[in-house]
Amino acid sequence: MMLLHCSQKLAALEKILMKSFPESLKVYGTVYYINRGNAFNLEVVVDSWPQFNTVITRPHESEMKDDLDSYTNSYFMFTKDPENLREMLTKTDVINWKQALQIQGFQSSMDRVLKDIAASKMVQMDLAKNILFLKEKTIDPLDMTKEHNAPEAKEGIKIPHVLQCSDGQIFRIAPLKECHADQVNHSWGFGGNERSRQYIQRCIRHFPSFSAVDSDGNTACWCVTEQSAEYRMGYTLPEFRNIGLMSRLIVKTTKPPFLALKEGPAYCHVAEVNEASQRTAIKTGFHVAQSNWYQWTCHPIRSPL
Repeated sequence: MMLLHCSQKLAALEKILMKSFPESLKVYGTVYYINRGNAFNLEVVVDSWPQFNTVITRPHESEMKDDLDSYTNSYFMFTKDPENLREMLTKTDVINWKQALQIQGFQSSMDRVLKDIAASKMVQMDLAKNILFLKEKTIDPLDMTKEHNAPEAKEGIKIPHVLQCSDGQIFRIAPLKECHADQVNHSWGFGGNERSRQYIQRCIRHFPSFSAVDSDGNTACWCVTEQSAEYRMGYTLPEFRNIGLMSRLIVKTTKPPFLALKEGPAYCHVAEVNEASQRTAIKTGFHVAQSNWYQWTCHPIRSPL
């Protein structure tokens, strides 16, 4: 096991991971942001270098101060060899199993390995399996023309972006502010607690987020990207549904100049039971990936006194 600190090695890893989409996409997005400021203070662990089988991204030890904060204590994984992953998790301390934590990845082959390790470490593990959606990178010539040739762009003045819905209502695209974290947290299926609120606030502070705002200044729908550049936490308030608002927002924000990843596809996940969001994803140009989205949430089993 070794930590990759060298910027040249991290840049090389970013390019190598692109060859293994979609399975490597979660780790790729994290390495992408590590190479561009590393706002979440993450680090990369590999089994060996330059030839490797397993890559794990994790927060720096200084970030994991709260043993109960599984949102901060997040590990993203990609492996070419599940048995290599098993060996790495068994023989090293790459994961602090004494904390509440999350593991995310896009490979079903990791499930048996992780469950075996969790059992040996006296850790309760819960699995969330969702549908992974991808949208390949495309560049609209009109978008490129506007971006490079518009006088307003050259002068540093942003042109307002608007959405017109099926009922004629006009909405403005705007980034979320940190004060919106409570609202996002309330509607997020994986959230609803103080630690998730703090995580959302941190994501809004450091990564692209998008909302549609009506003429009265009300935030009608939104989505947030996070430390792996995944589009997450999408939600439309009930009173603004069935007018195509979310689909219009997603179409706009998964193209330049909004696109989170400048290289690689946009991606998100949808619950298997959420057929409405699946239809929206397909309508906006996403397609179902060959692999699924997995999250393993872990909590140490406390021994009785």
